[in-house]
Amino acid sequence: MFSAIFARSLIQHFDLKHLLLFALLIAATHSFAQDGRLPLDSKNSISYTDSGQPKFSKAELHEKIRAWVDKKFGNAQNAITSDDAQAGIILITSYIPVIHSDYQYIRFDLGVQYKDNQYEARITTLDGVSAEHSPVRLGLKENDNITAKEQIIKTESNRKKRKEAEVALQVAKADNEGINASLYNLLGDLKTYITNAR
Repeated sequence: MFSAIFARSLIQHFDLKHLLLFALLIAATHSFAQDGRLPLDSKNSISYTDSGQPKFSKAELHEKIRAWVDKKFGNAQNAITSDDAQAGIILITSYIPVIHSDYQYIRFDLGVQYKDNQYEARITTLDGVSAEHSPVRLGLKENDNITAKEQIIKTESNRKKRKEAEVALQVAKADNEGINASLYNLLGDLKTYITNAR
């Protein structure tokens, strides 16, 4: 009974598109053990990282990473912005679809540093991309938005406004988790390709 009343209340406040997006994002949030925040390094910059120790030479890893970029993004020439085989560094700038209430894609910078039997991948720069407006740089402000919404919930005494704030917090967390899921999946796909490709 309560869930039906809550659902009707949500439908009154949000159109069907936002409700569907909310449901999808909540599902993504529950499948991801995060707190709704984007990962930041000690300088408060975006930092998604992964590493591996596949048993391949530096030259083999170079070829595998380039082959993965071709497979994942369709054309290594367009996605790779720097390729220094001697230094063991490939830099990639591309787009990935994301489940988010404001953006359809995330533009990212991915650096892969490699040597014999080892690689490290790091995603650093994120821009939210939408057909409605110019790209928006993502980072600390998305996490600050979560903190601000949590504070509103703690201090709001009006039940209706508090419920609206709770829904807004869940949407903001789910938006961030949609970004996290897409980028961690991208890093996981790279790891799988490197370790399995022959």
